Amino acid sequence: MEEYEFTTLKKFDGSRENNFTSLRILLAWCVLYGHSYTLQKTAGIVDPLNVFVFKGSTWIGEVALNGFFVISGFLVTASFIKRGLAQYTFSRTLRIFPALITCVFLSVFLLGPILTNLHIGEYFFNNETYRYLKNALGYPLTEWALPGVFTTNTNAAVNGSLWSLNLELRCYMLLAAAGVLGLLKNRTVANTFVLAAFLFGFFFFKDIPLVGINTRWANPCLYFLAGSFFYLNREKVIIDFKIALFLLVLALYSFGKPFFPYVFPACFVYLVFYLSYGTRYVPVDRKIGDISYGIYIYAWPVQQVVAQLVPKANPYINMVLSSIIVISIAYLSWRYIEKPMLSLKQKQFVWNIRDFIYAIYGLARSARE
Repeated sequence: MEEYEFTTLKKFDGSRENNFTSLRILLAWCVLYGHSYTLQKTAGIVDPLNVFVFKGSTWIGEVALNGFFVISGFLVTASFIKRGLAQYTFSRTLRIFPALITCVFLSVFLLGPILTNLHIGEYFFNNETYRYLKNALGYPLTEWALPGVFTTNTNAAVNGSLWSLNLELRCYMLLAAAGVLGLLKNRTVANTFVLAAFLFGFFFFKDIPLVGINTRWANPCLYFLAGSFFYLNREKVIIDFKIALFLLVLALYSFGKPFFPYVFPACFVYLVFYLSYGTRYVPVDRKIGDISYGIYIYAWPVQQVVAQLVPKANPYINMVLSSIIVISIAYLSWRYIEKPMLSLKQKQFVWNIRDFIYAIYGLARSARE
């Protein structure tokens, strides 16, 4: 009798033919979809997913965000283990900051002056205007408002999605700290660390350095750890249609049930990896690029603009108009900002900590001479 050969995540090591990009784009648009109902509230219109699918257990924006953190935990753990601290830091910096800085500066110096209900001089002499620029650092905490901007909207936040980037950067730092301490070198040690961090975070999240300052951050952090765990144990994770189908049914059944918080997360994490590796590859990367980040960071401010300029629109109109605008902006961001910056990773920057220290020492010595 022929023995059935299982396909594990390990088989896909080094392969670029996965659907992470397609899935991230879908997740980013799902956040836009969910925010349509909160930023353009209309009497009698509610998100049908909340009524017929999620049944009060969660909402599409939360599911999508947690999906981002699963993928991030998986990929950045791989990045640190394969490349080390310096290249890991360099890669994360190139991925996050160029587009984020651009988005924040456009908000302050283009969107704000055009839409503020204050006199232009009052806007630019207001301290709140320049506090918002701190969002370009992604740290320490998110600034929500610009003076006189979106004050008549349901929500006055200029970009309510940026808080998750603050959290993601903190997750990167904690992972890097674990790597520097040698906790990721050995799989047994790494598993022990991740599982201990997961359990500690589940019960005592507020006591975790860097991330424990906001209970809203607990779930994304735990999903990030789940992604790391899947990478560390990719030799054992079987990618199979039957398993995915069973877990999909179980996940759908869990909505509205008391056991949802314990069942759905495990099902969802597995389904993320099945959709990424177990389904037919869609070459979105080659055709349009990874526009997911652009969709995510520009969706909220664009939806706010639509809500202000078309106040009688309903969530569906907001969704359609915003999608057209945001996808266009995201493509331009990818084409002219993100992709060129990420191409620097392909240069032969063989950095390590010793080289970095020697470079700083050399510059200091040259300055003295």
